[in-house]
Amino acid sequence: ISHIPAALVLYWMVSMPWHHGEPFASVGDLLEWLCDYRRIPFYIGIRVARAIVAPLMYMAAAIIVKWTVIGKFKEGPRDVTSQWQLLRHWLAATLFSRENMSEVTEIIGRHYELVSILYRLLGAKVGNRVFWPAHLPLFTCEFDLLEIGDDVVFGSRSVIFCSTVDSCEKVKLCAGANVSDNTVVLPGSIIGKNAVLGSNSVCPTGRYLPEASIWLGSRGGDPMMLERGVDLDSDGVVLASEVDKDKLQFEGDETTLRPFGKAIYRREADYFVYPIPFIIFYTFIIKTLNATIHAIPLMGALHATAGILYGFSPSERNYDDRNYSFGLLYGILLGSFFVSHLLRLFLWLAVELGSKWGFLGRREEGRYNYDESDYCQRWELYQLAARIRNPGRMNFLDFIAGTPFMAAFFKLSGSTIGKDCCLYPAGADPFMPEPDLVYMGDRCVVDCSSVVCHLNTRGNFELAKITLGNHVTLRTQSRIQQGVQMESGSMLLEKSLALTGEVIEMDSVWQGAPAALLFTYDFTSLQPSVSFVGGRGNGLDEPFAIPIMLQHTHSV
Repeated sequence: ISHIPAALVLYWMVSMPWHHGEPFASVGDLLEWLCDYRRIPFYIGIRVARAIVAPLMYMAAAIIVKWTVIGKFKEGPRDVTSQWQLLRHWLAATLFSRENMSEVTEIIGRHYELVSILYRLLGAKVGNRVFWPAHLPLFTCEFDLLEIGDDVVFGSRSVIFCSTVDSCEKVKLCAGANVSDNTVVLPGSIIGKNAVLGSNSVCPTGRYLPEASIWLGSRGGDPMMLERGVDLDSDGVVLASEVDKDKLQFEGDETTLRPFGKAIYRREADYFVYPIPFIIFYTFIIKTLNATIHAIPLMGALHATAGILYGFSPSERNYDDRNYSFGLLYGILLGSFFVSHLLRLFLWLAVELGSKWGFLGRREEGRYNYDESDYCQRWELYQLAARIRNPGRMNFLDFIAGTPFMAAFFKLSGSTIGKDCCLYPAGADPFMPEPDLVYMGDRCVVDCSSVVCHLNTRGNFELAKITLGNHVTLRTQSRIQQGVQMESGSMLLEKSLALTGEVIEMDSVWQGAPAALLFTYDFTSLQPSVSFVGGRGNGLDEPFAIPIMLQHTHSV
């Protein structure tokens, strides 16, 4: 169904009276048909239909399937012996994958009320003034078991599970709750009013996070409590089954109202806030321009090939007088594609870098709340324009991953990067969003890691610089938050989180969420040796092969 709009544009094109009605007897006949200038709007129209209309039609059809075929999910044990029950869960997870949902939310406004309406149409209970992330939560898609209160703030790339192999349980996010980046919320969890689940944290199955409490990380499957909140007598471990569900607050008040809701929905800001219809219109324009730009390589190659072989003046071309071999045609077409693709790359750089410096300029440290500064609004306009870097499933930056061109791109974006740095050799999700505030020394290695200079706790948006010394290594899926300083020779291991303002000492290796010192290198002797931190219960009392290998790798 989602391909119907593009198919209709194609049918419209071939139904035009100037359509070539005769069979293709030669390569020239094919080029004559493809290179008719009257077909260019249709080529672009097909890409626009796939980018804008197709996702909306897909989601409309998927919603109908949800209510007519899949039905409503309910709490309780799952019948794992029933093929129909297994099919329902699989079908919901497939139809409403994060990729499919994101294609729609990018059109209707990623952070705004229309996303809440979409979730309500799918069965979820969603309150008002919810801040949705640019990258929607990865969800098991039992929407009927999800309840979200007013003024909830989401971070990107979080995960919410409402089902296990054996049962389905509700997940409840009370008014003002904050689910930060890269968090995991397990079935049966309740996050209380104004409670915060910090970055890289796990909310265990059936756990209640008390009102206004703050939790971070995961040690032995449990998050660490940083603040108790309003319940000073609690030891932090409260089961959801022990909570009176009738006393949970899902309606917002003045204590839950965030700067985002105040600015966007109450229009109480120190600057002019763009209305949501303007954001949607701007998104349509950007997607249309992107579709046009990404159509350049193929269309440009076809028209350039026709010009080289048959003349550059369309009115003087005679496709019947000359016949060319397939090999010559293919060679010219391939060479023309390389040139037109290079033109597309230059357009990408011009649009992305121009919009970055035009909308944002050079970032500076400070607080930029939605109701006090228009930075977040300008950043959203830039992020939408920067979608030009995604021609399809791949990202232009993926093609230069780990090369000096990657460092050059971020330098053009405002970052300070030293010599011989290897950035994102295995890609990234995300690439550093605030390169202006990243200071990097020589010979650093940043794998598929998050280097994020912003923090949006309870809707308070702050920027702070990140400093990496010489020979710093960030391993796969590690994450450093704003204000972190990693001294020369330090390393953050896989899936570790360096907290805001943390200082990673010279020649040390850190691990965990939150990260803690694992061991340090001792370079006072030429012999390989490692100094371990004792008393951590990790069993690493004596040096062994792994740290020695780490030292050798690090020395290189």
